[in-house]
This record gives sequence, C-alpha cells and structure tokens, in this order.
Amino acid sequence: MSRILFAWELGGNLGHITRQLPIARQLRQMGHQIFFVVRDTAVAAQLLTPEGFAYAQAPINVDKKRLPHPVNYAEILIASGYADRAVLLGLVQGWISLIRLFKADLIVVDHAPTALVAARLTGLPAITIGTGFEIPPNCLPLPSIRPWETIPTERLLRAEHYVLERLNTLSTFLKGGAIERITDLFQGARKVLATFAELDHYGVREGENYVGPIYTGSTGQAITWQLTDKPHVFAYLRPDVPGFENLLKALSKLSAEIIVVAPGTKPTHIQAFAKPNLRILTQPVQTEQLFKMTHCAVTTGGTGTVSQCLLAGIPLLLVPQNVEQFLMGLRVEALGAGIAVRNSRQEHDFAGLLEDALNKSRYRQSAQAFAQQYAGYEPGCTIDKVIQLIDNTLKTSACSDMNAS
Repeated sequence: MSRILFAWELGGNLGHITRQLPIARQLRQMGHQIFFVVRDTAVAAQLLTPEGFAYAQAPINVDKKRLPHPVNYAEILIASGYADRAVLLGLVQGWISLIRLFKADLIVVDHAPTALVAARLTGLPAITIGTGFEIPPNCLPLPSIRPWETIPTERLLRAEHYVLERLNTLSTFLKGGAIERITDLFQGARKVLATFAELDHYGVREGENYVGPIYTGSTGQAITWQLTDKPHVFAYLRPDVPGFENLLKALSKLSAEIIVVAPGTKPTHIQAFAKPNLRILTQPVQTEQLFKMTHCAVTTGGTGTVSQCLLAGIPLLLVPQNVEQFLMGLRVEALGAGIAVRNSRQEHDFAGLLEDALNKSRYRQSAQAFAQQYAGYEPGCTIDKVIQLIDNTLKTSACSDMNAS
C-alpha cells in the first residue's frame, strides 16, 4: 500500500478539509497510509482529530504585508510569499522536507500551489482538487478575478512574469526544470475540477472535465423544522462577515422560521437574537433532510453549500466576505437562482433582499431548474472518480519506477 499526503496551504474555514476527508477515509480503508499538512491546525483539530488522522502545520508566509486587492492568481501568489525570494525558498523547502519525511508516494493538493512546486521539484506524482477559483484557467495572461473593474492587461502579464521569474530562479537553484507558464504547475498534476461548470468562478471552460462538488450533508447535529405554517430559512454564516449583526436583525424580523448556523458566534449575540422562530447554532448540522423543507438559504458562497442548496432547488441570498465568494455570487445570479449582496449592508438592505429571495418565484424556479438538470447527482460518485484517479496514478508511477530500474 502507498503513503499519500494531503496538502492544504491557502484559503480558510472548513471547506478544504471537508472536501479531502471523505477521500482520505476511503483510501485509509483500502490500506493506504494518510498524512495531512494543513494551513489551519485548529480546523484540523476539529475535523481530523476525531477521525484519527495525523497532521502537521503547512509552511505559510508569516509576513503581514499583503497586497490589498490581488487582481489575478499570480497576484494571489505574490501576496502569499512569492514576492520574497527567501520566503519562497523557505516555503518550498518546507514542503520538500515534509514530502521526504513522510516518504510520500503521492500528494493530493487542495489549494496548495507551493506544494505543487515541491512535488514538481521532487518528481512526486500529484493530483490537484479544487473549485474553479483554486485551479485557474490555462490561458495567458491569467484572467482577472475582479471582473467588475477594468484591470490593464499589462498588470496581469507583469504579475505572471514576476512570479515566473521567482519560480524559475528557485528551480535553477534547486536543480529543477523551468516552467513557461504558472498553469504548468497544474498541467503537470492530474487535475480534478470539483464543481459544476455553471459554478466555475471563472466561467465555463470548454473542454474541461467538471466532476462535481464534494460535500456532505449527513454529519453534524440532527435538527428539524418546528413550524409547519411558516416559510423556512436556513443560514450558514460566519460572525466576521461584514454586516453580520444587521443581517441577524433582518432575519429576526422575517415572518418565517429561521435556523442560523454560525460557528464562533458570541453567546451575547445568541441571547440577543434568539426567538421562538429563530435558532442560532455554533456547530455543524445535518442538512440533507433539513433542505427538503427549506424555502430559502443565506450563505457566504462556499461551493459545497451553494451546490447542495441548488441541488435541493433552494434559492440563495449570498453574503460574500471575499472575492472568491463574490464571484460565486455572480455565478448564482447568472443562473437566476439567487442574489449576491454588494456593499450596502444595512438592516433595511438585508430585509429587502431577504424578502425578494424568499418570495419572488423566479429565483426558486431557476434553482429548481438547476436541481432538475443535475437530478441524481451524488458526491459519492465524484469521490469514487477521485479514488480511481489516485489508484491509476499510483499504478502508473509504480510502473515507471520499475521500468526505470
């Protein structure tokens, strides 16, 4: 059996590990040894410790200086440490050391570009799993992630050339091969776009194989709707989302039963807003059954939650707190299945948007059309495809090693 390393470097919250976890479970059942390298060990403690998986802290850039608003994937890398040669060398060497310490036979990458660099330099077979945002399109220049702004092409190209120069200088130092494009890192790995084409943050890409999202709706606390004579509104949020308190105020005044799942919410908020028709919970809940009777959902815009809601025919109000989530909001709006909140986040703004998302039939009709299009979709099938890809990659690598010897 093989030693498989799961890598997560960029991005926050639970989504990356929850996407990796069901894959890791199956691989462990097959007899493989699994090790996680994670950006956030607190998230790992919550999700991986109960499962008995070992994990370690990923190499990350601790420099607090950041680009305020990266405009494409290259600038995201610059903001993540690629601007400084010493920082980049340290990040790559850290990943190489982890790969060698674990004696990995394969690495499964989820939003971990520097792990892909290390895999390329060490010749380690790699599979990269991600949404559209985490696996940029194979084009030059890498496209803008701020389509509502006019970004000069020269800036996009300059950022890419800057990163390439850093990567190729490092590669020469470490006696590795040069790359011509940043996307060569992804082309060198086996790629899994774990989303629906319509929810690709960059828009639909011709010729790509979209395998569908990986999520679970069956873990967490089991809860049910209590009021049969009211609409049901489900919200999955973070207390640091801009406008959170105003949104809670607007939700509390809806003529509906509301369940808010908001990890990290202060007890004072729970006490201030809790009503007979509004529950605020801080732990994950089982959504599979809950969504069968949900009339509207409010969330920040994670691919897993959005996908699960649309597959249940539930219209959405998206309250993004970063660019990735706002791009998802634009995709949902393009489907006609919901509304993305902009910068106006006063209580009356939320109140009007909630009424629209809940009561205007066109949003529900579009969400139900999406559900019909993908009727029968099961995340388990996507997980099986990833497992098969991992198995084939390991077999190919083993054959190459035998031929080389």
